[in-house]
Amino acid sequence: MNYEEAIKTQYGQSDLDKKILAVLVTEGLDTSKLIQEGFAPIEELHLRGSLATIELAREAGLNENMKVLDIGCGIGGPARTIASEFGCYVIGLDLSEEFCRAAKLINDKVGLCNKIEIRHGNALEMPFNTKEFDVVFMQHVLMNIEDKNSVFSHINRILRSKGRLALYTICAGPNSPVYFPVIWANNPDINFLLTVRELRQLISSNGFEELSWKDVTKKILEGIERARSKPRSKVLRPISLSLIVSDPSTKWKNIVRNLKEERIVVIQGIFEKI
Repeated sequence: MNYEEAIKTQYGQSDLDKKILAVLVTEGLDTSKLIQEGFAPIEELHLRGSLATIELAREAGLNENMKVLDIGCGIGGPARTIASEFGCYVIGLDLSEEFCRAAKLINDKVGLCNKIEIRHGNALEMPFNTKEFDVVFMQHVLMNIEDKNSVFSHINRILRSKGRLALYTICAGPNSPVYFPVIWANNPDINFLLTVRELRQLISSNGFEELSWKDVTKKILEGIERARSKPRSKVLRPISLSLIVSDPSTKWKNIVRNLKEERIVVIQGIFEKI
């Protein structure tokens, strides 16, 4: 199985756009507000969801005059958050055709097609012009990419002068191995974690100056504990993570265990093109 097939197997859900459309009809989610509320808990496939996206966007200094690329856009949740909250024009790029179709469907339903463009493509072969973007977002994507050097080289090329890379990612912790399956990998075959030191050095070597770097692992674990202390609703949600991820319960438990045992750490960083 080649790399693209492995990623498709990891994230692919056949007819995802049709399944989403069926849920919208069945649950009567017929307004932008209801659709956004319905998908909010699952549409951002990274830890802390839209809260993390908004924090990262503020750190990067986003404003309505900027053009942003979201690499690994998934079903478009971060792009919708950035477009809605900061007024940016966003292009989302993802390797999964299913995710791209789903993102386009939801964008259309919530009236954001004029602010967001979704493209199916590979981060290692980005089909964009030199100096096209003000900011590039990458959230929980690098874990699946082995040739990170090429990705950062491409990002440098497509960023304008003083353009910024906004990064929110998982790195290898001091302990190993990682427990699988997790949301980004069912096994080690598509798990390519770097240590914090390796990642920082790699980004710097590709022509970026580090503006900020935060280890947010503790914040994430504290948020998980707060969520666990709240009473659980007995009402089954019609839109759950199982719509887009297989066996989410096992994968989530392993992620929490990996975080607690320092097998993975989560960082937030802002870098500027030199």
